[in-house]
Amino acid sequence: PVRNPLYHQQSNPARRVFPRKDNLWSPSGDEPGADVYPFVFTTYRLTEHHTAGGMSRFLPYLSELQPEFFCEVSPELAEERGLEPGGWATIVSARTAIEARVLVTERMTPLVIRGRTVHQVGLPYHWGVGSAAVVSGDAANDLLGVALDPNVQIQESKAGSCDIVPGRRPTGEALLRFVAEYQSRAGSTVMTSNELRTGHPESVPEMKEG
Repeated sequence: PVRNPLYHQQSNPARRVFPRKDNLWSPSGDEPGADVYPFVFTTYRLTEHHTAGGMSRFLPYLSELQPEFFCEVSPELAEERGLEPGGWATIVSARTAIEARVLVTERMTPLVIRGRTVHQVGLPYHWGVGSAAVVSGDAANDLLGVALDPNVQIQESKAGSCDIVPGRRPTGEALLRFVAEYQSRAGSTVMTSNELRTGHPESVPEMKEG
């Protein structure tokens, strides 16, 4: 939700993008609709789990150290959004919505960027796969639109824009409607944030919606 003041180019122009309706991105910087997703989420690892948790979440002795998916928020963000420690929160991006237990901590310090307070939401990414796992939870990476780096073709994005609200996420058709309502308010389409070059409208490659 914040424009990079150092460069006109706001994204990696060599990345590989996938402009599809099931892979939408939110507006960024000062673009119209960016305020619909006012916060920044960042994904990270936990010491107690290995890679995406595909092994460690199946081992009881490791799983009991970090038994449940959670989100980290600052006391200020918790107060602003009515989030309760240990309660449920729904985090929504232009792609989908997930739910997590709330951990209120001063580790997630709000940033002041160009005079504006920007809150962060921390999301460990070790959950989401394996019905036979000892512990489970939603996948933080589901929030991220798919884009590949130009060198080795791995997922490029590790952070993104989001909103966070108290309570558990909807399921089934209600989840699709919930996410679509955000997408509509933000004006997200398959073109949003998929331009390979920014700041130079005459050089933006043509893309077809679909």
